[in-house]
Amino acid sequence: MASTYTTWIHHGEEQLNPSMNEDVHNLDEQYGLNEDSMHEREEEDNDVPNDRLPDMVHELFVVGDEDGEKSKFAALLEEMKQELHPGSVFTRFYFVVKLLHIKSFYRISNVVFTAILKFLSLAFPHCSLPTSYKEARKLIKALGLGYESIHVCLNNCVLFRKTYAKNDECPVCGASRWKDDKARNRSPKKILRHFPLIRRLKRMFASKKISEEAQWHKLKRRVVANELSHPADGEAWKDFDRRHEWFAQDPRNMRFGLATDGFNPFGKMSSAYSMWPVFLILYNFPPWLCMEQSNFMMCLLIPGPECPGKDFDVFLEPLVDELLELWSGVPTIDALSGKQFDRHAAVIWCIYDYPALSTLSGRVT
Repeated sequence: MASTYTTWIHHGEEQLNPSMNEDVHNLDEQYGLNEDSMHEREEEDNDVPNDRLPDMVHELFVVGDEDGEKSKFAALLEEMKQELHPGSVFTRFYFVVKLLHIKSFYRISNVVFTAILKFLSLAFPHCSLPTSYKEARKLIKALGLGYESIHVCLNNCVLFRKTYAKNDECPVCGASRWKDDKARNRSPKKILRHFPLIRRLKRMFASKKISEEAQWHKLKRRVVANELSHPADGEAWKDFDRRHEWFAQDPRNMRFGLATDGFNPFGKMSSAYSMWPVFLILYNFPPWLCMEQSNFMMCLLIPGPECPGKDFDVFLEPLVDELLELWSGVPTIDALSGKQFDRHAAVIWCIYDYPALSTLSGRVT
């Protein structure tokens, strides 16, 4: 870059007033999750980013109320009341969530994390702690931060779901679904990891701040002639609006860009191994938030070791099913207005290099 280049992040739009975007969620001090206590506990570890635990619990309450799952939220609140040990300033729930957050941030392996938990349990017998990574994950399951494991034919013929959910062999090539058919706890040969999209979108609109930001492109964007300051100024966006006027009438309807590419998870260029994450990027947000890494939504993690090639569409089935449901409309509570509406969504473009274009669309490049 030239040394005289001016670094810029804005595109001519007015800066938002930070006070307008504050979305404070107050939780009872008995749960140990109020904002003041959260900040006090993080003072000694400023390198680890905020885990947003109060926000997640608040969002879970709104979504649970919408889906009729208050029992799960009630169970979560009961768990949050459990002290780590008599007289402790931490609840067991907060302590375990924080440990898992540190594990993820510093990339600690599951085996090491289990060893640490076992040692802590021995050193502090009066503390009510899980003794393994698996138990710790069960403790926070109500937060809804998991994924679905979908078994795949070794030759990428089909996904063992819906019609083929109970099959032990591939209906196309006859390959076995399992590594060892005679084992008591059978393990699948290949697994697709699916991160449900609709559930996360519902939780997004459970936050007033995010709900407001998702409508920025219609309510606060300043249109300047012959200037491209947001994807909404582009011809692709405008053409979509002309074709689907009903979709454009509600700014809460979501527009995605789909991005994918292969990568080597082991970081060795000489290793012939390739996995394919599939991301959705939400373009309703202001331009300075569209490309924030925290706003990228990974929907699928396609296993290796080889590129899925022409079978890519097989792995896209769970995501396509959700997108079709979103196109028809999914009832959602908007925290900003406090009312329920039918949210729609569409993928209006894709982002990939030429080799991935061939893989994803089947075109010759």
